[in-house]
Amino acid sequence: MEKDQLSLWHEQLIAIIKDVNTPHTLGGITNEANRAHDARLARRALDQLIILSEEINAQREE
Repeated sequence: MEKDQLSLWHEQLIAIIKDVNTPHTLGGITNEANRAHDARLARRALDQLIILSEEINAQREE
């Protein structure tokens, strides 16, 4: 596995974490709008993590 690929996956993981790490997820859920927004962020992050995991697993099998 190439170091460039590992760096790319690392950057993708950091981007996913930063995307979910919003002020109201850090400070607690305060209202319905924030809950809805956080739920969308969580679903998107989960989708991105699944895709990233599939890429890593496919690379391992090669």
